[in-house]
Amino acid sequence: MCGRVSISDQTSIAKGLHLKLADDLKRPANINVPPSMELPVFTDEKPSELQYLSWSLIPFWSKEKPKFSTFNARIENLSESGSWKHLLGKKHCVIITDGFYEWKKLDEKAKNKQAYLIRMKDMRFTLMAGLWDTWVDHKTAELIHTCTIITREANEDMKELHNRMPCLLTVQNANIWVNKELPLADRMLTLEPLSLNQLEMCPVQKVGNEEEYRELF
Repeated sequence: MCGRVSISDQTSIAKGLHLKLADDLKRPANINVPPSMELPVFTDEKPSELQYLSWSLIPFWSKEKPKFSTFNARIENLSESGSWKHLLGKKHCVIITDGFYEWKKLDEKAKNKQAYLIRMKDMRFTLMAGLWDTWVDHKTAELIHTCTIITREANEDMKELHNRMPCLLTVQNANIWVNKELPLADRMLTLEPLSLNQLEMCPVQKVGNEEEYRELF
């Protein structure tokens, strides 16, 4: 699973990934972002523009906000689940992070855990495949844009920490994932497991501690 990430400010992201930035868009960096908060993305609808979507997907057909968890979408269920299948090939996004957190169980009952910050090696940003949707709040008529991060079984590097991980993308694969001109089968190939030694993993004593964060890696 992926339930906590770190993100840069909007100017750094736009400059680093050569994305258009709306003049009035102001989003600060945040080293401890949980679900329900906004995540920086680019989408297949606007692949050259930086946007922010609320993290926890609300399907367009839903009468209310889901009571079950929708901040992650298991790759194994994408083509079957009613929450995700209508988005495949139609509403893909790439979530832009500086890294994500995972907790390693230190005992069988998970009473003790060690947090780690994980990021892609040799990449300024750690990019994750996602899906997005737009929901209308029937009480307020507000349009709410939301997203979910796609996860899969952990590769050999991640298995020592957790059995799941986000579907991580190179910049090239990120552009393929949001390219509507390509067949879905080609876009799905970008979600294949990472090869070995593409991740950096650093132990964290307290997630959200700015001073410690600056010393990581």
